[in-house]
Amino acid sequence: MSQLSIFSEIGRLRAVAVHRPGPEVDRMTPSLMHDLLFDDILFGREARGEHDDFSRVLNKVADRVFDVQDMLADSLAQPRAREHFLDRFCILHKLNGQDKERLSDLDPKELAETAVAGWYEDIDNGTNYQFRFPPVPNLLFMRDPASVIGNGVSINHMATAARRPEPFILDTVLRFHPEYHIENEKQIWFDAIPSYIGGIPEHNNTIEGGDTLVLSEDILAIGISIRTTQSAVTMLAEKLRRHTQFKTVFAVLMPHDRAVMHLDTVFTQIDPEHCLVFPPFFREDNPIQSLPVIRMDLTSSSLHITLEDNFLNALKKEGHHLKPVFCGGTNRLDQEREQWTDGANAFCMAPGLILGYSRNIKTAEELEKVGYRILTTEQALSDSVDLLDGKRTMVMIAGNELSRARGGARCMTFPLQRDPL
Repeated sequence: MSQLSIFSEIGRLRAVAVHRPGPEVDRMTPSLMHDLLFDDILFGREARGEHDDFSRVLNKVADRVFDVQDMLADSLAQPRAREHFLDRFCILHKLNGQDKERLSDLDPKELAETAVAGWYEDIDNGTNYQFRFPPVPNLLFMRDPASVIGNGVSINHMATAARRPEPFILDTVLRFHPEYHIENEKQIWFDAIPSYIGGIPEHNNTIEGGDTLVLSEDILAIGISIRTTQSAVTMLAEKLRRHTQFKTVFAVLMPHDRAVMHLDTVFTQIDPEHCLVFPPFFREDNPIQSLPVIRMDLTSSSLHITLEDNFLNALKKEGHHLKPVFCGGTNRLDQEREQWTDGANAFCMAPGLILGYSRNIKTAEELEKVGYRILTTEQALSDSVDLLDGKRTMVMIAGNELSRARGGARCMTFPLQRDPL
């Protein structure tokens, strides 16, 4: 039986995948950064140090914390997985037979590293260089290329060319990893790979994991955003209707704005009662800016669609009552600044136990008002602190370098297994 199991955003975390930023970040140049969706080049050493602390906190709570590059290497040790991956990866990057043969000669660890770090070649003793295929620095944000939904998966169709190699990595991992893999094709709710290798990228059917939130065993919320299209959400909802027990998908209509590129940049659930939100979209006194939703009923013989004018009110009608906690506090300037540095993008390790960046101090103050204790990374890692003692807790991780890459704690995680609520 598959160990993949995600039926909430807040259940006790048992297994999660992350990716420590490696050579792919160090190989990003100013001329490449905009094509690779970065606003600046990162200082790799600092980013790795911050990510290491982040992973240490995860390890204190979860049973298993994997690096996806290691998961890929473990999968590629199987000949069938290696063939599956290379066939598809070479089509994606338009590599010839000789290139494929050179990649085939690499051992599993080397092949996994090359797939992520890019195929880099020095020219003229380092006075120039070329990439046979580019690095994948956005793999740091593990949330987006795939999603575990219930006991199945969505292999996501990325909206930008720079991120299209990532689903190929997750596709191989989720099919062939020795521990966390699907049992059969019926567990794939959405699959982007056929359109990629068929040479017809379906730009109208893109979906990313930052927009996909599994709120309960009955309810999903999926943002229709700058990265995720309504047609893709409808395709996923139809598959879930036919093959799962989920009852409702809320397609949340987001502004098409890079500052709020995914639903989880403005909304994350943090405990059974509360959600962390970007206030302008969730103020009861400002209905004009509230987020409307398309409600998709999965319990009928076909998708039944209705419109709701307010996301949180729509959740209440389904019995999912959440009180908003304001990212950035009550001041609009602070709200915009801390939303930009992912103040609303918390990652929940257990009910009421969350991770977020230490720089978002106004957000931390709002969490204190609803009973959260605020811990530094050092405090959280102390032997004297039990993170699973039932107290509402926010662990503040350093993220001055990581946040410059435009992603927060939820963005950097790919949950594989959570306890049921």
